[in-house]
Amino acid sequence: TGMRERKITPKAVIEGPPPRKCPILLRQTSFKALNEAVTFVGDNGEAQSGHHTARFGEIEQRGVALTDKGRDLYDRLLAQARETLGSTPDEANADAYQSILAKTFTAFPDSYTALFKEKLAYFHYFATDKAVPDDIDLKQPDWPMLIEQGYVRIEPMVYEDFLPVSAAGIFQSNLQDGEQKQYQGSSNQQRFEGDLGCPVNDLTHWYESAQQHSMPQSQPRFSGWPG
Repeated sequence: TGMRERKITPKAVIEGPPPRKCPILLRQTSFKALNEAVTFVGDNGEAQSGHHTARFGEIEQRGVALTDKGRDLYDRLLAQARETLGSTPDEANADAYQSILAKTFTAFPDSYTALFKEKLAYFHYFATDKAVPDDIDLKQPDWPMLIEQGYVRIEPMVYEDFLPVSAAGIFQSNLQDGEQKQYQGSSNQQRFEGDLGCPVNDLTHWYESAQQHSMPQSQPRFSGWPG
């Protein structure tokens, strides 16, 4: 609505999960590439006036990073919503798609407590100022209990990557009418690393390492926690 009020043409469909109390992964949209005047130089060296659509703006809302279990659930629900829609989301069916998406994703827990307990997302751990009683074994921490009783607090770990299907939808939105509109996620890490010239980080390992490092038991500076 805000973009339309400013005469900026928005993308018809917001990519990613539906609106949630606890955002997950990445929701993104964009305004369509501006139709800008440009001067081209022809083969004969003469200038010719024309237009191109190259510059567009992207708006993102980042949520909590998901574990492999959480990502599998996300991918399954997203595929289910698109299958129910029966076609690629576009301007003609945007409202129907958002309605289907919201209904389908009710199967995805929408509280950080549930996401934590079901091991669907990654979190940063922080020891609170509340003293831990001597009868609580900190060598083998019961994290849900420690969090519930206020000895530890957690904060969602922000998702820092992109979503292939969502990114494809962003770029596809700038194709002219009649262009190919079917798109789906695919990847070839081996080829990408070959072109890049070096290996890339394993995303799951990166988040798991960050979560493990944040646990109070790995930080001796917290009084009462074993190093």
